[in-house]
Amino acid sequence: MHVPFLFIVLSLCLPSVQGQGAAYAPAPRLSADRLIAYYQQGPAKGAMADAVFLLDQRYAKGYLAGVADAAQGRLWCDTGRLKTVEIDAHIVAELKKLPARARLGDASLLIIAILARRFPCSTPPPGG
Repeated sequence: MHVPFLFIVLSLCLPSVQGQGAAYAPAPRLSADRLIAYYQQGPAKGAMADAVFLLDQRYAKGYLAGVADAAQGRLWCDTGRLKTVEIDAHIVAELKKLPARARLGDASLLIIAILARRFPCSTPPPGG
């Protein structure tokens, strides 16, 4: 008997899905600073890689792959001359060159900009 009442109360308390309900600006899934930190090539000399380090590193590599794959052929074009690990290393090196404030931004947008600048498509993408 109380379930419909509870549902109504909860519905009124939740923010509206249409525009005005969001109290916070959307945060990036991953900042460039976090990506750089996660992408480390290895643990400190003499230290063992722990599970958190390994998960962070795999997360960074998966994130790079996902962003690159989503934009490949539309916003950047792979030339086939570099290995994936070389492209990833280039991206991370370019991210490190950015000012600290820029690295706080959305890593995906920065990654795509780096890829588009380094590997532009010679023909426009199909359909626009």
